[in-house]
Parts: sequence; C-alpha cells; structure tokens
Amino acid sequence: MAARRSAGTTALDVYRDRLREAPTCPECGYTDDGGDWQTAYREQQLVYRHSCPRCAAIDTRVLRFDGAK
Repeated sequence: MAARRSAGTTALDVYRDRLREAPTCPECGYTDDGGDWQTAYREQQLVYRHSCPRCAAIDTRVLRFDGAK
C-alpha cells in the first residue's frame, strides 16, 4: 500500500508517524498504546528507540544515510 503524504510532509515524517502507531514489544508482545519513540541522529544514521514499559526491552530502528546496508 502506498503512503499518502499531505503537502509539507517528508518521507521521514511519514515514517515517524508509522512508528507512532502503538508499538508492540518484540520481547513480551505488550502493545504500548501511548508509547513514543526517541529519535537521535549520529554518524549518518537516524536512530529510533522505544523502551517497553512492561519489560524494559529496547526496540531500535536505524535509517542509514551513507548508502551502507
């Protein structure tokens, strides 16, 4: 399914909005309805981190801007 973007939004805005959709913990399966991701930029990477309020597991997503996989 193609993501629809309204005027003034970027691909990163769309990705961030997708991450805001109730993150589910990969460790315990808890869905954090009010959860949000912390974002940091370092070394040509955009790093998104979410900490599970139930088990404290950290879910990390990394977008690289240097062309490496």
